[in-house]
Amino acid sequence: MQSPASLLSRPSLGRAFWSGTDAAAAPVAALLMTAGLVRFLGPRDYGLLVIALAASGLSMAISPAIAATTTKFVSHASGARDRSGGLAARVLSASLLVLVVISTCLLAVAGALRNPLAHAVFGEAGRVGAGDVLLLAIVSMCVQQVDAVLAAALKGLERFKEQALIEIGSRLLIAILVLAAAWRTHDVRVALLAQCAASLVAVAARATAVRAFMPGARLFARPARPDYAAILDFGGWMWLSAVAGMAYYSVDRIIIGHVLGAVALAQFNIFLQVAQLVHYVPSSVFAFVFPVFSRSSAEGSHGRGEIVRWYRHYLAISTGAALAIATAVVSFRQPLLQLFAGGVVDTGQESALAWLTLAFLLLSCNIIPYYLLLALGRSKQVSLIGTASMLVALALAVVLVPRYGLYGAAFSRLAYGLGSFRLVERAQRALRRLDGERA
Repeated sequence: MQSPASLLSRPSLGRAFWSGTDAAAAPVAALLMTAGLVRFLGPRDYGLLVIALAASGLSMAISPAIAATTTKFVSHASGARDRSGGLAARVLSASLLVLVVISTCLLAVAGALRNPLAHAVFGEAGRVGAGDVLLLAIVSMCVQQVDAVLAAALKGLERFKEQALIEIGSRLLIAILVLAAAWRTHDVRVALLAQCAASLVAVAARATAVRAFMPGARLFARPARPDYAAILDFGGWMWLSAVAGMAYYSVDRIIIGHVLGAVALAQFNIFLQVAQLVHYVPSSVFAFVFPVFSRSSAEGSHGRGEIVRWYRHYLAISTGAALAIATAVVSFRQPLLQLFAGGVVDTGQESALAWLTLAFLLLSCNIIPYYLLLALGRSKQVSLIGTASMLVALALAVVLVPRYGLYGAAFSRLAYGLGSFRLVERAQRALRRLDGERA
């Protein structure tokens, strides 16, 4: 165990570096893909792709909860000295089984009702073949969610370097294949097929790595009833939070697509991809504290004492990093938008990016409290606070988007960041309890 004074030691810097590299892979790949897809597909078809992925992401809202649960219990098993790997393998197997069953049901429903669903999702923005676009988007999302659970297992094993390298490789492969398909065919369906194929390759690579690092080299084991009970107990509240999260991140874009059109949605999505760096980068850089705190909580009073000493140090650094990124985004927003969007963005609307950046900055103040509470098993508190904040933000979007357009969508997202400050207060209570137990 390390103290805050040794934060700059090689192991800690290594964790932060690889977590940061892992953080950069997804948003950088998304920005590069956006720059290419806007040009190869055009603003309208790119807007249709965004709507399809948003709707499919809403249908797969359960998987982030399963991923968080997997990280929690795999890391906890490490702290409990589960050398045989039986507990970790059972939890991973149970998580994947639950995810596969849900994905199969969703795909069956989407396949049978794809045309009515496409009409409901796309509205007037739809076109011939929209049902195929929606179905392929859901298939792609299902494959990526399996990959996300395997990535969660690697994080739980604290294999941050291996996770980052696989993430870079998979994101690069997806970007190359999708952009090549869009460039050659200018067809949204072919681009989504390429994304599905690349995602399957990523799943195979990630599964191989998990098996190599799992104690006892066990990837799968038959889950017992307590394993499912543990997933439902911790993950049940996370599932509620995940559903609200997918609604928060997806429904407002669907509202924009219906009310303002596909071109406005494409512009708003570009704003989001730039502004989310303020939260996404420090959140992923410090993602290692979740499994580390979880493992430490299983190591007795000494581990709990280390959590108390680390918390405030990491909180100050993560918040400072978010502020630095936010300042850079606002200061250089014009060249950033020109670089990634060309002439697609209406320069008269770019101040909406500044409001979105502020919203993500507020949310960034809650990164370390969020990870601490999850590591301590407080998923109920996290879920109730996050869900309430997101639902308020979503309700505001319904009212503000028709009246104020993209500015209304940006303002509504401030509510989530402000409401989430309750996590800071809850984390302070948890720290006082840990300190009391240690004493």
